[in-house]
Amino acid sequence: MKYALPSLLFVFSMVLFSCDSKTKMQQPIVKIAPVATQQIDLGAIEEVTFKTKQATKVFHYYTELKNSLVQTDAALSAKASSMLKDVIRSIDTQKTTITALEQMSSSSDIDLQRQKFVLVTSAVEKLLEDQVETGSFFKQYCPMAFNNTGGYWLSNSKEIRNPYFGDKMLKCGRVDKEIN
Repeated sequence: MKYALPSLLFVFSMVLFSCDSKTKMQQPIVKIAPVATQQIDLGAIEEVTFKTKQATKVFHYYTELKNSLVQTDAALSAKASSMLKDVIRSIDTQKTTITALEQMSSSSDIDLQRQKFVLVTSAVEKLLEDQVETGSFFKQYCPMAFNNTGGYWLSNSKEIRNPYFGDKMLKCGRVDKEIN
């Protein structure tokens, strides 16, 4: 009799703990939320129209290229540079610009694309400076680009969205000139 109570407690404990272990064996349901690609706000777009369809196309594809660099999207940058190359080839025989765009369109290296973008910007600015019919666009500058040697780009927004640093230094720069 003196062992009956401890034995009963032992059996009761075993039943209690064995039931408890079954609930711990169940695996929790894990739900994974979908990952959304963050899009960078490219700023308020200013309206600008050009005198020719070619100038309009150049600015359109140049802006697509600049925005893809802001987004740090090398694949989109390659596609936009290819489109811009085709348009520029039809109106300008500047071999250095075409070569830079070819290198950009065949590369998946965002740093190389950003380096070549400086040459492209200079050529596009020359092509468009006398082509504005209405509105304006902006020449912008980042003094910290390329180890503090600086870099220019053109934009259809007064707000700075830096193609040389992307989201690392998105708003680094200034409006250098309004072209109208």
